[in-house]
Amino acid sequence: MQISIRFLLLLVCFLAPRGICPAAEAPAKSRIALVIGNSRYEAAVGPLRNTVNDAKAMAKALRSLGFTVIEEHDVTRDELLKAVGVFRAKLKGAEVALFYFAGHGISVSGSNYLLPVKSGYSPGGAAEGGLRLLAETKLYNAEQVVAEMGAFGGVCNIVILDACRTTPVARNPVERDATRSGGLVEMNPPAGSLIAFATDAGRAASDGDGKNGLYTEELIKHLLTPGITIEQIFKRTRAGVIERSEGRQVPAEYSRLIGDDIFLAGREAAEAPIPKGEPIPLPTAAQLAKLAATGDTARSVEAIRRLVRSRGPGAEAAGPLGTLLDHVKETLRDPKTAKARAENALQSCELILGAIADCVPTEDPQRVSLTAKAHNRRGDALLLLGRNEEALGAFNAALALTPDDAYVLYNRGRVFLAMERKDEARADFSKAADPKVKQPGARKLAREALSAMK
Repeated sequence: MQISIRFLLLLVCFLAPRGICPAAEAPAKSRIALVIGNSRYEAAVGPLRNTVNDAKAMAKALRSLGFTVIEEHDVTRDELLKAVGVFRAKLKGAEVALFYFAGHGISVSGSNYLLPVKSGYSPGGAAEGGLRLLAETKLYNAEQVVAEMGAFGGVCNIVILDACRTTPVARNPVERDATRSGGLVEMNPPAGSLIAFATDAGRAASDGDGKNGLYTEELIKHLLTPGITIEQIFKRTRAGVIERSEGRQVPAEYSRLIGDDIFLAGREAAEAPIPKGEPIPLPTAAQLAKLAATGDTARSVEAIRRLVRSRGPGAEAAGPLGTLLDHVKETLRDPKTAKARAENALQSCELILGAIADCVPTEDPQRVSLTAKAHNRRGDALLLLGRNEEALGAFNAALALTPDDAYVLYNRGRVFLAMERKDEARADFSKAADPKVKQPGARKLAREALSAMK
C-alpha cells in the first residue's frame, strides 16, 4: 500500500501543470540577514540610546520583505563571531544577503572595526602595531563579514553600518562613536556587493530624537517602498537624512552591484485607488508650468509622469523640465551653496534625466538639448561635492550631445584643473575662449581661467 501511494504521488506530479506539484515546487529565492544592535556599552566606551531599537525595527522590516533574519542585541565578541558563523552557513545561493550593525565603530590602521559590548578595548598609549593587534583580538573587523559574504553569498550582498565616521566625545550617547581616534574609513566592496555607511567621513551618525536613529528611520521607510531598486533605496535615504539633518549627516555608499535590478518591496509601486466618480484630475500645461516654477522637482516630475501615463510622451513635458533645470542652475550658482544643497541639486538632475528619457518624445528637438543641460548641471553638482571622476563623466556625456557648448567645455576644464590635469584644462578653456564662440558668458569665464593659469 505504501508503494502505491508513492506511485500515485509521482503520477500526480507528472500529470500536473509545471510548478503546481507540492512535492516538486521550485524553492523561492532566499533572502538572509544578520541584524545586530549594540547599546549597553561599558562606561569607558559610552552607551547608546537607540541602537537596539534600530535593530529591532530593521529586523521587523526585513522579515516583512521575506528575509530570514538572525537578530542579536548587545553581543560580546564571542557572541558576534557565533552569529556570523550561523549567518555564513545560510549564505550559499541566497538572492540577497544583508548584514546590518547599529552601534559603535572605529578605524584602526586603515581597517574598520565594530565594537562588541564588554570588549575591554582600551587603546591607551599603544603603538600602531600593538593597536592593530589589540583591535583584532578585542573587536570585530568589518572587512571579515564583507569577505564572508563575497565568498559564500549570492547575487546581491549588502553591508549596512549605522555607526560613526567621526570622532566626537566618547561618551556622548547621541553620537555613534567610541573614541577620539576612530571614525570609519572607506571600504571597497567586492563585485556583487554594496557597503552603506550611515554618514560620510568627518560626520556623526545621529542617534535620533525619538525611538530610532535618523539613518535607520529613513532607510526602513524606503526599504518598504515598492517599485524602487536597491540603489534607489539608498539614494532616497541619503536625500532624506541630508534634509532632516540640514546637511550635518550625509550617508555614503560604495557599490559594485551587478546583474539585474532587485526590487526588495516588489517591482510595481502601489497605485492609489481612484474613488468612484472622482477621477484624479490631470494637470494642464499651465498648471505644470506653475508647479515647475516653484522648483519642486519631485512633485513636478510626478505630475509630468502622471500626464504622460494618460496621454503618452508629448511636448508638455519639455517646458517644465527646462524650468526645473533653470532652478538647479540658480542653486548651484549661489556661492553659498552648501554640500546639502549640492546633494539636492544632484538628486534633482537625476530625477529630471529620468523624466526626459521617459516623457519627452525622441523626435522632440528639445530632447537633446535638455539631456545635455541636465548632464551639465549634474556635473556642476558633482564638482561641488568633490566627486571629480563622476563630474568628468557627466560633462563628457553633455559634450557627446552638444560638442560645441562652450559652457560645458569650460566646466570640463574646471574638472581637469581640479584633477591637476592642466594641459587638458588649458585645451578646454582655449576652445571655450575662441572668438568664434557665440556664448559670450562662457567665453569670458574661459579667458579668465586661462589668465589665472599663467
